[in-house]
Amino acid sequence: MMVNSSGRASGQKAHLLLPTLKENDTHCIDFHYYFSSRDRSSPGALNVYVKVNGGPQGNPVWNVSGVVTEGWVKAELAISTFWPHFYQ
Repeated sequence: MMVNSSGRASGQKAHLLLPTLKENDTHCIDFHYYFSSRDRSSPGALNVYVKVNGGPQGNPVWNVSGVVTEGWVKAELAISTFWPHFYQ
């Protein structure tokens, strides 16, 4: 999935929701991101959240903001899940 924010209003968001993760396991989530900005000063933010038991969004488990990248950057996250909860 690619989200192009060019020409968008400040504060708009895009969401990608993954399937529920298997319990009692560690899951690798890897993705690439690229930040650019016309004025090279405020490219925005990227946050990764984990929802537990279908609850609220909660706090980010990973984030990056305010950094213009020199091309695509790879991010790798290890998300551990524990019974009897389910994670998304």
